[in-house]
Amino acid sequence: KKMARRFGVVLLGPGQVGRTVLQRIATTAGYLKKRHNICFDLKAVQDSSGVVCVPAGQSALDCRALAQWKANGKRLASYDCGQEVGSTTHDDLLALADKQAFVVDCSASDSTAALLRGFLSKGGHFVAANKKPMTGPMSDFHFFTSSANAGRARFESTVGAGTPFLTTLQRILAAGDVIRSVQGTFSGTLGFVTAGLQDGRKLSEIVREAHANGLTEPDPRDDLSGTDVARKALIIARLMGWERELKDVEVESLYPASLSSLSVPEFLEALAVKDEEFAARSQQAEQNGCALRYVASIKDSKCVVGLQPVPLSSPIGALQGTDNIMQVLTDIYASQPLVVQGSGAGLDITASGVLADMVEMALRYD
Repeated sequence: KKMARRFGVVLLGPGQVGRTVLQRIATTAGYLKKRHNICFDLKAVQDSSGVVCVPAGQSALDCRALAQWKANGKRLASYDCGQEVGSTTHDDLLALADKQAFVVDCSASDSTAALLRGFLSKGGHFVAANKKPMTGPMSDFHFFTSSANAGRARFESTVGAGTPFLTTLQRILAAGDVIRSVQGTFSGTLGFVTAGLQDGRKLSEIVREAHANGLTEPDPRDDLSGTDVARKALIIARLMGWERELKDVEVESLYPASLSSLSVPEFLEALAVKDEEFAARSQQAEQNGCALRYVASIKDSKCVVGLQPVPLSSPIGALQGTDNIMQVLTDIYASQPLVVQGSGAGLDITASGVLADMVEMALRYD
């Protein structure tokens, strides 16, 4: 019987998504070995302050134990064989890079690009759920997606968690079709907000509920600013071949700049200043047979994200709850758009998308 092909894994960012990826690697190990004859061996984990590397003489770290350690709020540096992040950390992790190694970026850091580039340069692979490396300088995106690195960089989970938005676009482009426009809603949080507005509720009330139920980031301004959606729109535009930087995306924030410096509790109270404006916009949309949606639009050489009135009869207008949706018009899909819909958030869904990227690249390894 053939020996299983083993792939080393370096995980960056063992937060909620990263820990769920570790759990998925552990729980699917038997299935992946039986079905695909592949094994993922965890070689290192790094967070903002600490790093754990597999000790000499040991083949892999314990995914479940590390996930539990971080879930308990403990520091990686305090883990058995853990160390503080230091001047040699980058080189120590890069030393683990080879043709059967993956670096998996589940962090929210804007400083991981150098390690990702290093892994690719040494023949390794990378998978990203972190949007920031893919929305940094255009030169980085070109490097990650260059023909020299073809098939060794995947980032499906940056846009739709586990919903295959990017894979769909890549298949359209691979067939030589021309994408004319992409429109979609790419934030479960903002989907919840616009659904509440459609029900006649106050903006501030909706945001307080979403925050209390964990549907927003700890600081809800991270969602309401629109920057997260702008990054997703930029990734789509770049995948389509557009040369754009983040500053080129037009973004509508759902709160005024005057509320930027407040504490989170103060912000949640002060947001009421926008209640009347958003109620009026929602009512106007309803009178026109539309609903407000926070839409990313990539067409006519422009990337725009913001609130738009959308016909209730359209796929985006009919959207309910926190689902995400993407509709694509191309030369082939000209009269009716290609529509992809699914949950755009959730730890298990995102982790599944990350693992699927890993498995697909591992299966291509020769």
